[in-house]
Amino acid sequence: MTEEASKYFELYMTPGGTMQVSSDVKLKILHELAEKDLSLTEIAKKVSKAQSTISVHLDNMVQDQLIAVHDDLQDSRKKYYSLISIPFGRSKPSSDESRELAFQILSKVAQDPKKMINSLPRFVFLGFDGLGLNVDPMANILGYIHGMALSGSLNGGSVEDTISNARSYFLEMGLGEVSIYSVKPLTIIIKDNQPLTEGSAKCLIQYAAGFFSRILEDSSGKQYDMISSEVFGTDYNYIRFVLEPRERKTPLLSESRFETE
Repeated sequence: MTEEASKYFELYMTPGGTMQVSSDVKLKILHELAEKDLSLTEIAKKVSKAQSTISVHLDNMVQDQLIAVHDDLQDSRKKYYSLISIPFGRSKPSSDESRELAFQILSKVAQDPKKMINSLPRFVFLGFDGLGLNVDPMANILGYIHGMALSGSLNGGSVEDTISNARSYFLEMGLGEVSIYSVKPLTIIIKDNQPLTEGSAKCLIQYAAGFFSRILEDSSGKQYDMISSEVFGTDYNYIRFVLEPRERKTPLLSESRFETE
């Protein structure tokens, strides 16, 4: 079967390693399975392709360990497909502005090790954006892992106390000034002290959202999701995002993959 590859691609982390997916049909299937497990019939309907076509794709994706197939617990004659890989990047147009800004930042701090360390996350986000790779999903995972590694050390007696502790930590890292715009819904604003591009700022949002989500989870026992976000300011150095607790706790793919034994 000939693959209908395109210039656009997404990168997935599978149990067997990194997999690049550029088939439009496969990408649609992966996006649908990111929402919930589906049967062959349901996938074919959502993707608007014949079941025979979808079946071939599904078999190939199971073999590549992008997805898994399992029996319906209530009817063994039915099979459902689930996502077992982690999306961590996707192609995008490259950005001259991001490349130039990344070089400017590096030139200013390269001689000072401390400033260099503080500027490194921005340099990385700008670099990927400049090269034409959106790594927002991976940034969110890394932020979550960062929060996980702190093992509840920033816990406070309330949401406000926990955020206050995290704010001090974030500032000491040199990643910006954190403030709480509102508690319900929990709206966090971060002011960076360096200019960014819109693409790199969105990556910083994902990192910060992953970080604060895990910090709040350790403190409250509730998982948090980012429900909205915004980049603003003439230098794209202000970010705002809203976190809300989930109604029901569910296993996190990122957590199960990266927790140590």
